Amino acid sequence: MEDKTFYSESQTGHLSEWGAAIAQICEEKGISRDAMVNVIASALSAAYKKETNRKGHIVRAEFDEQSGGARFYEIYRTIEKEERDWSKELPEKEFEAGPQDKSRKPKIWAEEKFEEREQKEDKLPYFRPEREMLLKDARKLLPKIKVGEYLALPVKAPKDFGRIAAQTAKQVVLQKIKEIEKEIIYDEYYKKIGEVMPGTVQRIEGVQVHVDLGKTIALLPRKEQVIGERYDQGQRLKVYVLRVDFESKSSMVIVSRSHPGLVEGLFRLEVPEIFAGTVDVVKVVREPGQRAKVAVMSKDEGVDPVGSCIGQRGTRVQAVTDELRGERIDIVEYSEDPIMFLERAISPAKVKKIEIVDETNKRVKIFVDQDQQSIAIGRSGQNVRLASRLAGWEIDIELWVGETSPPEVRGSGPTKGGAEGVEKKIKEDKTPQKVRKAVKKEKKPKAEKAEKKAKVEKKKAVKKSGKKTKVKK
Repeated sequence: MEDKTFYSESQTGHLSEWGAAIAQICEEKGISRDAMVNVIASALSAAYKKETNRKGHIVRAEFDEQSGGARFYEIYRTIEKEERDWSKELPEKEFEAGPQDKSRKPKIWAEEKFEEREQKEDKLPYFRPEREMLLKDARKLLPKIKVGEYLALPVKAPKDFGRIAAQTAKQVVLQKIKEIEKEIIYDEYYKKIGEVMPGTVQRIEGVQVHVDLGKTIALLPRKEQVIGERYDQGQRLKVYVLRVDFESKSSMVIVSRSHPGLVEGLFRLEVPEIFAGTVDVVKVVREPGQRAKVAVMSKDEGVDPVGSCIGQRGTRVQAVTDELRGERIDIVEYSEDPIMFLERAISPAKVKKIEIVDETNKRVKIFVDQDQQSIAIGRSGQNVRLASRLAGWEIDIELWVGETSPPEVRGSGPTKGGAEGVEKKIKEDKTPQKVRKAVKKEKKPKAEKAEKKAKVEKKKAVKKSGKKTKVKK
């Protein structure tokens, strides 16, 4: 139901002057009307204390947004005499009550933040007459009040506030509005931590990039940027909400372009199956700006998780790659079987065999053919490094030489070309393939070598005889 007190008593139903001003501020700042009225009441209380020099007192104001008037109260906490230490003498004039407004009756006030002064453990706190009142004195003003409740004593408002008091009220209003805005932004963006949001680069200050998210300006720090990625003013981009820092004096929202969650969030936006929960993104590992590997699984047997992420003719994964400025993405299907998952993780290399070396420390050897070795390792070890992080196993890449071991080398003596020559070549290069080549080469019969040599000499003789000789005149 609409609050009618917010409107003037005129028959037009339009907002009063004060109501219109409050409504405009609420609309611009995104603040509720009640919060704005409380801000004005706090400012009036501060102005009253400044004008009347009531520093230690608790002063509260009730603001009427219809007429623009205010009613002031001094708040006292009711206590028993036994609760305080009375040994300290207090000047009576300093803590005299304010000018009471007898046209209004005292009332019980809502609970206030009452900070006790620091006191030794074995002593009671001193009595504070500027904000405390004995129960017997309070009941003279309001008989139904109890111990621990707060008595609101109405006081007269000053006829006019001075320049200093008005300036104080202005500062309080601006500060309170800023605090409320900060709380609203914190509550809104705290719920969005871990999500991907669109933004626009507002300005660049040195290595810091400020991104406009709509209701606030987020900070993209240097360590959360992608190396080699360029940012221009007005550029549209998607960012990952990393954290919200309430104590920050500048930008509370910190965003990232290098976090693995950005890849997952982009797939969630592009792939309906992930958004609906049919396909889950199990894990994402990436080297920002270069390459990423994504493990996915399907909850529905009839849905291909890898195909869903790739899309028709690769449109979905291409959209993610374009947003990441050309970062290459490998999508693999997750499996509970570590051997199968390792084989998929090392893709696009084709695996011959996977051997578990140490299951406790999660270490394996992956055997590949020679033409697949460079693919398995990747540029600067990138592929095997990402596969290791994705699967959670330490991976060693080995060349595949077959199931059988290399033939044993034997010889009758230390003759040239015999076992001694083979052993020398084995020492130079201990890889199984080159050992077998050396064995094969040294085991050729002498007769075969002589025959080959004779054929070569015969060819040379035929060529020599067929040439024309020049006769000297």
